[in-house]
Amino acid sequence: MAISTACFLQLSFLPGVEAQEKKPAAARAAKSAIQKPAAVKPEAKPAAVVPSSYEVAKGDTLFRIAGKTRHQGVTLNQMVLGIYWANPDAFLEGNINQLLVGRTLTIPGRDAVAALEPAEATRQLRVLVAKPLAPVPPPPPPPAPVAPEPTPPKPQPEQPPKPAARSQSSLTTQQAAERFQEGQKLEQGGDMRAAMQAYLAAGEAGLGIAQKRLGDIYNTGNAVVARDYEIALRWYQKARAQGIEIPKPITKPGMKY
Repeated sequence: MAISTACFLQLSFLPGVEAQEKKPAAARAAKSAIQKPAAVKPEAKPAAVVPSSYEVAKGDTLFRIAGKTRHQGVTLNQMVLGIYWANPDAFLEGNINQLLVGRTLTIPGRDAVAALEPAEATRQLRVLVAKPLAPVPPPPPPPAPVAPEPTPPKPQPEQPPKPAARSQSSLTTQQAAERFQEGQKLEQGGDMRAAMQAYLAAGEAGLGIAQKRLGDIYNTGNAVVARDYEIALRWYQKARAQGIEIPKPITKPGMKY
């Protein structure tokens, strides 16, 4: 029994057994000697560039604009008040709830915005937001329509005096014939006004051919005389009474020659 115990103790102190017991400790020491790499800190993002001005568009609100232009390190309420105090004319009667469309806002710098403490900014903002809305002025009336310039009336041909029912001319038959020939020359030369005066003088003197010519002129009208069926019919009747043949009757509806 004594021999067995001695053998156990001797085996326990053999070099191989002692090396096996020391191996885990050496491994742990080697592992701890390996240094872990230092943690890499993320690079700080550059501060966003805040514009110095902003044009108010339809649908914009002061809070939305403040959110777009807010500086780093300030609250939204601070930014809202900073913009409001920097642009008093951009609000209807100074009401913070009524921002005017189309105004160009000046965006204050960070130091000016941060000068007011966040708690004080919140307090002032509550007071301003609670202010009742200012009455919106009615839109201006539309401009009065410009009346078009009146169109000048078209010049009407001057009406020569209508012949009397009974002519009392002082011309003789020879003089009436001469006036008729004079009227023909004037008409050929383009002077219809003087030609009409000559025809009238000859027709009122009882010259049949002049009376027929007057009937023809009034039946069609020209630059001097407007078309007049009644006067034309009167001259045709006088010419027919003088024995002048009238080849074609007047064609006005409802009027018989």
